[in-house]
Amino acid sequence: MDFKYVDIHTHAYEYSIDVIRKYVERGIVLVVVSEDYPSSRITYSLSEKLEGIIPCVGLHPWNIKNEDAVDEALKIVDFALENNIRCLGEIGLDTRFVGDTIEAQRKVLEVFLDAARRYELFVNLHTAGTWAEVLDYLEKWNIRYANFHWYTGPLYLIERIEERGYTISVNPAVKIQHKHRKVVEESSLAILLSESDSPYNYRGMSFTPELVIDVVREIAGIKNLETKKVNKSILDNFLEKYSRVLGITT
Repeated sequence: MDFKYVDIHTHAYEYSIDVIRKYVERGIVLVVVSEDYPSSRITYSLSEKLEGIIPCVGLHPWNIKNEDAVDEALKIVDFALENNIRCLGEIGLDTRFVGDTIEAQRKVLEVFLDAARRYELFVNLHTAGTWAEVLDYLEKWNIRYANFHWYTGPLYLIERIEERGYTISVNPAVKIQHKHRKVVEESSLAILLSESDSPYNYRGMSFTPELVIDVVREIAGIKNLETKKVNKSILDNFLEKYSRVLGITT
């Protein structure tokens, strides 16, 4: 697989295959997360049709309404194992936007983390308001491969995240979101990845996979480094940490 940029967290299954192909042809590897069982199936089917797509299957915390979601999570895990899918995402916990379902969310997360531990899978995480709790979960379950998507959590946790060998992904919000910029300032370049979280609209910004190119430039500007050096670091981080678990050959 030959690529120039990394999008570690995109909901690209929402695009047509022709649109996705254009991003792949630009040299962007797309790690495509899913939000429920139907979208997980779509994501996987896209990865079967196009090289440059790495599928993640999961159940987004926003789609967990009650403990019945545990059954859907188990179904998604079975689907992953049946099809040798090596990434679980988007999964996690959220008390910022859907705190009323947190107990059900925890039960679902435990299903996914149990599978990640048993089968050494990569987890692509949503952690809004629950950064420390999710990190505690990862440590308790001894999860080896994990990325904190759009991290805006406490700066003091960054050192712990790095010590565990996990990564933090930065998206186009870094242009205007103060906390996201502070995270980049405080984080070692060795744990940073780029993402788009596309398609998503944030404060008038429309996120698309090609904006990972802008993300690289923003990180470089914040850290006062050459853009080329930052992009090489992101590519190296991605390959060194996750190529084995995701089955990537270059």
